Parts: sequence; C-alpha cells; structure tokens
Amino acid sequence: MAAAKGYTSGSNEISVTEGLTSLRGKKPASLYVFAPGDDYFVPQAKEAARSLVAEAFRAFDYAEFEGSDDNVDGIREFLGSESFGSGRKVLVINGLEDKGAKRLGTMAPLFLSGSTTIVIFADPVKVPSELLKKAYVITSYAVPPTAVRSWVKKRFDGRAIEDQAVHELMERTASSFFLMRSEIDKLLAYTGVAVTVADVREVVPRCHIAAAADLVEAISLRKYDRAATALYDLSASGATDTTILYDVELGFVRLLNAKLVSKSNRPKADLRAWCLRTQHQYLDDYTLSALLTAASHIKLRELEALLERLEEIEYETKKGLTSSALVALERLLSAVALTKQ
Repeated sequence: MAAAKGYTSGSNEISVTEGLTSLRGKKPASLYVFAPGDDYFVPQAKEAARSLVAEAFRAFDYAEFEGSDDNVDGIREFLGSESFGSGRKVLVINGLEDKGAKRLGTMAPLFLSGSTTIVIFADPVKVPSELLKKAYVITSYAVPPTAVRSWVKKRFDGRAIEDQAVHELMERTASSFFLMRSEIDKLLAYTGVAVTVADVREVVPRCHIAAAADLVEAISLRKYDRAATALYDLSASGATDTTILYDVELGFVRLLNAKLVSKSNRPKADLRAWCLRTQHQYLDDYTLSALLTAASHIKLRELEALLERLEEIEYETKKGLTSSALVALERLLSAVALTKQ
C-alpha cells in the first residue's frame, strides 16, 4: 500500500508490524497514526490498544470517538481527566473531519501528556502538524512474502493448498490481508479437500491493484489479449476512476525504475529497496524477476510516453472530457497495439 497522497514520509514512519509490536509492548508511544490501508489491521490495532488498559478499568480509561467537531469537547474531557486506576488511558479516534482536526491541533499538550496512548485512524494529511511530528505514523501495510504465505497456510486450518495456489491468491488480492481473509473463507466453502491453483483462479477475482499491475505487465510484453482481460478485471473490481489511474500510474512508475536499474547495471537489491521505501511493496524473487523481464521488453521512451499519456487521461477525467478512465485506457491500449503492428 502506498503512502497517502499529499503526505511526505518522515523519520517517524514505521511499518504496520512495528506499530502493532510497539502498541503491544510494555512502553507504548503516546501517539500512533494509522493511515488508510489494509482494513484487516484496524481491529488488530484497536485490540492492541484496548489491551493496554486492564479490563476492570476499560469503562473509564478507554474511549473511542469519531473525529468530528461534535466530539472534540468529549475528547478534551477524556484527555484532561485522571486515570481511574489502570495508570494508562487509551483513546482511539476514527477518522478526522477538517473542522474537528483543526480544533484538536490546539490540544497538543493534552495529546502528548505521556499518560495516555492515542491511536488515530486517518489520512496523515489531515492530522494537525503539531501532533503528526510527534506520532508514529503507519502508512506501510506491506508484510514480507514469507510471512504472508505462512499466514495463508494457517488460515486454511490443516487443509492442503498448493504452493502455486498460495502465490495466485496473494497475487490476485495484492496480498491484502482483509481481502485474503474473505477469499480464503470462500475457498474453504466451495472447494475440495486440496485447494489447487485452478480453484483460486475460478473463485478469487483480481482486485483493482492486481488487475492494474497485470495491465502494465501485459502492455510491456505486448500481450494485448491479456491486457484486455486486465481491463475487464479493472472494470469488474468496481474501483473509482481516481483509484484505477493511480494504480496504473504506480505500475508504470515501478516499471520505469526497473528499466533504469537494468540500464545502469545496478543490483536488483536497489529496485527491491526502492519499491519498499516509496511504494510500500515487498518484491519477492518471482515478482522481481517478472518486473525486470517486463522492463526489458519495452523502451525507455515508450515508458515515458505512456506516463505522459496517463497524466493527460487523469486531466481529461477530472475535467469530464472523457466518459471514464476505463474508456480512456481502452483507447490507449488500442493505440499502443496499432503502433506495434
């Protein structure tokens, strides 16, 4: 999952694994900000925060509010009150409205008093700077592929699943734990004793992130039938125009960097590190190899031209000059295919 648009990564940014470990530790930080990402981790973070307060005192020392202007007075009252005996209070804020966020920014000393742990689930852009600079910020929900595969196999609760089927599931869901959890439930309900890669392809649809990545790879490899299928998957995902264009642009930027790494004979580790740092995506050996192969089949000037065209499509979509991003992408695919004939 990429960082929130408009948010500049800082030294206080940590991964979701580090954030949950810190929350569950003996010395949690005063403030955590969880950016929108994999919804699977929201209840986990809330449970970790709740566990900081002894069960007997949770009615008094644990509170959860929506981040609206109407709740600011209640938040102030909770932060300013004494603990009822647990020694640590915990406050959870779900989302931030602009007016409420502005008022909360004037209460920084209460937020950072040290005796309260606050967890905010919101776009970091909306968090007042007075608070954000003191917070642990979680924008990366990427988990190492080996850990994801281990988690998937455990969720099958003893049922056999082919290794390639695990890979296919991760690829189709973009390793989103939230999506994988529901898709695993479907696979358990509708498949036989052993889950095969064919089962996954039949039951699990491609999410918009996976479909966009497939579209980018197919265009670079000049596999236009596959690209058309990817466009269909994007349409079926129900994603908005903004999301689709963002995903496709992200894929071409990733491909561009793979091309530059390859042309300059830099080590593959540089590309892996760049993807993790800027796009919050782990590249396993298979994905890294596929990305470099795709980059080798397309010229640098072609990549640059595609990115320029995507910027034009984004402008046309925002201004209502095209009916939808998918229609514009279909035209782009047709134009690319014609130039290669």
